[in-house]
Amino acid sequence: MWRFMVILLVCVALAPFVPGLIESRLKSLGGHETSSVEAEEDAGERIHRISSDPQGHFIAETRLNGRFVDLLVDTGATLTALPRSLAEDIGIFLDESDFKYPIRTANGTTFGAKSSIDRLSIGDIRFTNVNILVLKDQSLGNPLLGMSVLNRLRKFDMSDGTLVLIQ
Repeated sequence: MWRFMVILLVCVALAPFVPGLIESRLKSLGGHETSSVEAEEDAGERIHRISSDPQGHFIAETRLNGRFVDLLVDTGATLTALPRSLAEDIGIFLDESDFKYPIRTANGTTFGAKSSIDRLSIGDIRFTNVNILVLKDQSLGNPLLGMSVLNRLRKFDMSDGTLVLIQ
């Protein structure tokens, strides 16, 4: 009986290390490298996969007008939303008078400015002239990838902690 208990305890102790050992073994055998974000092209479709982070959120590694930016995928956001400082970093400059559209956020009501991004890419998936909303920095915690981008995909699906984007 003690022998089985010892074996069980050893198995429980080693279980968290098994995925890493398998991954390193596959790499050494020349297998496909696993990553949290993968992109591929299949039958003319552009497919991009995003794994959820430890909190269950999907963070898209994007390029906005050529600059790398992580965007939180938010299906509840009608438009892709950026804080003003980030918009300026990618070449979108707005006047104070442009902030005239009332917006309800988790932090309350604020005013936003409508604009567009010339080029947005997520892996091999590419968009041009994407409608966005720019908010003052204190009104937006994270830049958001909203439905103004997701609706332009052929399909997107989430299952088993992976968001799959298909263009």
